[in-house]
Amino acid sequence: MKRAILSAAIVAALAGAGQAAAADYKVLLGEQAPGPAGTPKHTELAQYFPKTVTVNAGDSVTFSSATGHTATYAPQRPPLVLSDPAKSRYEPLDDSAGNPFFFAGHPKLIYNGPAFAPFGPKTVVAGTPVSSGILSPRGPKAPPATIKFTLPKPGTYKFNCTLHPGMTGVVVVKPAGSPVPKSPSQVQAQALAEINAAWAKAKADAASASPPAKTVYMGIGNAETILSYFPSTVNVPVGTTVTFVNRSRPEAHNITFGPKKYIEHLQKTTDLMPTGPKSPNQVAPFASLGSDPKSGYSYDGANHGNGFLSTQVTTTANGSVGGGLPHAFRVKFTKAGTYKYFCWIHGPDMAGTVVVTK
Repeated sequence: MKRAILSAAIVAALAGAGQAAAADYKVLLGEQAPGPAGTPKHTELAQYFPKTVTVNAGDSVTFSSATGHTATYAPQRPPLVLSDPAKSRYEPLDDSAGNPFFFAGHPKLIYNGPAFAPFGPKTVVAGTPVSSGILSPRGPKAPPATIKFTLPKPGTYKFNCTLHPGMTGVVVVKPAGSPVPKSPSQVQAQALAEINAAWAKAKADAASASPPAKTVYMGIGNAETILSYFPSTVNVPVGTTVTFVNRSRPEAHNITFGPKKYIEHLQKTTDLMPTGPKSPNQVAPFASLGSDPKSGYSYDGANHGNGFLSTQVTTTANGSVGGGLPHAFRVKFTKAGTYKYFCWIHGPDMAGTVVVTK
């Protein structure tokens, strides 16, 4: 009996000797570490590195993210937000002066679970949607988060990041045993070279940013994007209208004035990402609609009793972040003062200042 078992093992080993072992290719979702010296602060790389990888049927691809991205294969990219199917509406809410914000009764937007959560199997076949969900390290010093998908059948599979529209990658699967352009180690070398080129592009973008007078760019860049306002400080006389333009293709931005703690409280109480099937779900009305009707914004430092003003979020003119959002807005400054603001979406790290003089 022992000899029979050994003989079977030898036969199996010989049978597999002529078969190439399945390879694992690594695709990097965005940057995997901070940029080199000279990289503009708050730069992110919303790209697949490399954008296209060719493998054999039966090989696997491991996606790695050091920030927050998804690897999603689906016929259509799941939208981040959508109108509440229950047709609910935003509840009344008073500002610090005791006056109601305008958005009470407007249709509510909610977060779309499939854009954030994992779904589907770890084996990718044509027509079966799969997603890693948000891949993010478990802590500031933790290694990048990863997920491995096996691709058993030939075909072309387009992946995307649900959080960053326009961030796509392609996995081309050849029949088993076919020659492929690059080995896993060569693909890694290509990815690192492309990351270095993207860092250099971001640096060039920052150096060439030159907004017109009385204009602020809300972020700049394409797949390499800088989450900053350009210029970070703008000086204007009383009565000036400043135009804020979104120039950051993968990202939505706005500007929010007012006390930081007050704004953080509003975010905590009105921006409700669900943590379970029955937990509250609501996109903050200040992000979807703004604090005031978008027909025009005026600021004197005392809006809503405490200087709060939040514009609707914007996309870029090419519509890369959803549809139906404005690309720019204008704010008229009617009183002298120094007014600080930041992005509702990206927080105080993305901040700017308007200095209004008499």
